[in-house]
Amino acid sequence: MAIQLLDLPPELLILILSSLNLFSLASCLATNRRVKSIIDGSTWLQYRLAAQAYFTEFFRNPSSVRNIEMNWQDFTDVLTYALSGGIFAAADVDSGTLKWFSLAAKEPVVHQLGLQGCIQDLALAVPEDDLLAVVSTFVIASKSTIAKRTRSRPLDQGAKSVKMHFYEMATQSAHRLARKPVVKVPRIRRLGKFVSDARVDICGSKIALLVHYADSEPPSRLLIYDWKQGRLLMDFFGHFSIARFLSLDVVVLAERDTGSLKLWTIQENPQDVVACPRICLRLPQLEKPGGKYIVFDAESNPKGSGSLSSQEPFHSSFTDSILLFQVLILLEDQETELLLDLVVSRRALLQLLPSAEEPSIELSWKQWGPPIARWLGGGSGSDNWAPITCGQRLASVDPLTGCIRLLDFNPYTYRKLSRKQMDDTGESTAVCTLSGTETNVVNRLSPGIFGEEIASQLGCIVADSPAEAVYNGVLLEGKWIVGVKDTLDVDGKLSFDLCQY
Repeated sequence: MAIQLLDLPPELLILILSSLNLFSLASCLATNRRVKSIIDGSTWLQYRLAAQAYFTEFFRNPSSVRNIEMNWQDFTDVLTYALSGGIFAAADVDSGTLKWFSLAAKEPVVHQLGLQGCIQDLALAVPEDDLLAVVSTFVIASKSTIAKRTRSRPLDQGAKSVKMHFYEMATQSAHRLARKPVVKVPRIRRLGKFVSDARVDICGSKIALLVHYADSEPPSRLLIYDWKQGRLLMDFFGHFSIARFLSLDVVVLAERDTGSLKLWTIQENPQDVVACPRICLRLPQLEKPGGKYIVFDAESNPKGSGSLSSQEPFHSSFTDSILLFQVLILLEDQETELLLDLVVSRRALLQLLPSAEEPSIELSWKQWGPPIARWLGGGSGSDNWAPITCGQRLASVDPLTGCIRLLDFNPYTYRKLSRKQMDDTGESTAVCTLSGTETNVVNRLSPGIFGEEIASQLGCIVADSPAEAVYNGVLLEGKWIVGVKDTLDVDGKLSFDLCQY
């Protein structure tokens, strides 16, 4: 007796259907009710449909891309920006104004906010708390500009006061959940008065503020608040370049010069701050003495503890997301430099933490890095448009061609799709694997730079945009891919190519 395909157990049918490419699998939805019910009921098949669509539709179907062009002539340059919940917000270097609009609106309305003083940084957590956090400093003297690899920021030569403002996006007013909508950072007499930079990060009810002082030793101060209660949780000093939440209870700091990543557990009282981090993760040794690392970070979505649920089969998890560190290596002569990206799994970093009963530990790159990280060459963004990662995905712009490259670090996607390089017609698809030889450029550049072999094994899937699509930056959030064309210095315009799934 012949066995019909649809007589097979659902488990076998799912295995068979999982071997199909995107378009064949989508066609099966209209073939048979039983097939459709199996596809609809399989989390893996739903994920596969969404994952492949995410990486191919933007490039294969240009009609799916919607363009928004805005005249922002009062913006001379974009100082800082954020994307969350389909809301894009940006602040200007000179005017000190902040603007935002919704990507989903057919005719976007630009909202504007003016603050007394200078806007140093901003952060959005729209799906989580409808929150806009803005860091400002009071301007007393003239401003000059310091250049960063990721973006330019003002050096406020007379800034004496740092404030954080918490707004609710729906009402465009003080956030109703914030007991103190404006928090003034407490001053300490021994600190210098010149604030050179301030950066902010959000995770659920907690917000981290890293302030750099131009005339103080140590130059960096980390403050962690419960922004809803207006309560200071941690306040300590060090030589740090970045601060990012790994979870609600853990923050990662990058040490200046050495680039070491230090993981600290967050205390509930400023007086309880421990004298050392729980773990110190070193970057690869440099071959010659005198060289140093400068580590920058990138914005990431989603914000929060990962407690948000989603009905979408392909959504971004905070717990399983990646962290992107932009690593600038300066050699002793200060004339030779190398810019690399380091992608690390957030969950894997947290798993390295020793238990509370164990002493603090220090690990070399060889001991912690290769299995959970990936080195990428060339830098992932322009000077003014640093990338925004989303979940386990990263989008970068080739600095030479302006083309977009999308990378998915989801291990299940990587394992399932890494062997499928050709579609049914025998033609190469937009989706390909990223092999170690293609991305481990560090080893090829290592002579004279690194004192040890650099290996990184975190796998990912890659899709490249057509050569005719040229961008200054690319941002990710939820189901949005946003290509940015920046001509502010030419005609005062910003152009956004939007694709939503």
